[in-house]
Amino acid sequence: MRRNNNIKPMVSVKKYSHFLLVLAGIIVSVLSCISPFEPDYKGAENGLLVVDGSLIKGYEMQVINISRSSSISEPVYQPEADCHVKIMDESGNEFLFTEESPGKYIARIEDELLIYNTGYKLVFSTSSGDKYESGYQKLLKTAPVDSIYRFEENSYNPDSVKYTRGLQFYVDLDAPDDASKYYRWQIEETWEVRASLKIFGVYDGKVIELDTRGWPSDSLYYCWDTRMVTGIYTFTTNNLSHNILKKVPLHFKPYYSGDLTIKYCATVKQFALNEDAYYYWHQKEIELNESGQIYTTQPDQVKSNVSNINNPDEKVLGFFWASSCTRKHAFEENPFVRNPIGPSSCSSYEICTDQSEEELINLLYHLIGSVRHFPEPPVYITVWINLNGDLCAALSKDGCIDCRVMGGTNHKPDYWGWHISDSDW
Repeated sequence: MRRNNNIKPMVSVKKYSHFLLVLAGIIVSVLSCISPFEPDYKGAENGLLVVDGSLIKGYEMQVINISRSSSISEPVYQPEADCHVKIMDESGNEFLFTEESPGKYIARIEDELLIYNTGYKLVFSTSSGDKYESGYQKLLKTAPVDSIYRFEENSYNPDSVKYTRGLQFYVDLDAPDDASKYYRWQIEETWEVRASLKIFGVYDGKVIELDTRGWPSDSLYYCWDTRMVTGIYTFTTNNLSHNILKKVPLHFKPYYSGDLTIKYCATVKQFALNEDAYYYWHQKEIELNESGQIYTTQPDQVKSNVSNINNPDEKVLGFFWASSCTRKHAFEENPFVRNPIGPSSCSSYEICTDQSEEELINLLYHLIGSVRHFPEPPVYITVWINLNGDLCAALSKDGCIDCRVMGGTNHKPDYWGWHISDSDW
């Protein structure tokens, strides 16, 4: 008899069901052993003290922020109020800070009182009476920013899992060989914002002032908005023969960035660091760049230079550092030739007439009186002539006629009209 090789042995249904039950039990048992990891830091029940502060020669205002850490699952800013804060130099001179808002302490220190190559430390006490201080940070002189430039490049975006075209900015360093070997850069972005329409008049709550014969006002047509780039950028020349760096990568601006469509400025601030401050910020840079990626290193929990005087075992987060700042501006004017992005829609009250300007004003008064919940004054007025030749006006408070609604201020930056940089401030 020929053997049929296509016949397969049959498994008992009863045994197969028993196998599935056993497997399910094992899986449930394993999963039940998994529990959230909660770091057991000393004092974590009240939040760890977080210090974010610096002393920068040339800054008009020195700022120290003191807060408490919150849980990862429920992050919330917890300012540490009512602290007594000061900075001391090696000679015992003190600079006192005042609390501008909860947890934010400020001081105006005359520039000539801050001396290069002098050590400064942060000293403060909390409302509970705990006393803290940092190690001394030598105030270093920073070389001028050598140059800033950009190239049009493609950058990988992990969120969209694709490459995006845009501008990659770089900075060069050319410092004396006997200067600091450790550097950090910050980038401040400023860009121009424009309203859609210019102002011909205003309603102040009582009277309409209108001028259709003169030039319209552009006092609320141009605005400038500013923000700090969140990235951390550090580099060292410690292993190089000279204190020179070329093409240090800074931030990347995607081509679709709305702040590139009119005029954009990247102000690069350069700081010379002490060695311990460099390694603190460099580790923070690594953590920031690797967060959210598939393969990351565990945070190194960089040691703070701030400690509790009476309880040195208490864990404190943050770092106090000192430096001077040099800066340079890099301007871009609509590099990708795109139409400026204005308000998506205008919220306005419109009216037209084929008669005189006086009649238009009378109609505007009537319109204001007939509208329920009319916006709080001042309400701005723009004027135009439609296709039928009628004189038209619109009252509005939104970004169509007031650029401040879209962000920023209508005060033009001092450096906006020119591209010359200052190297030290």
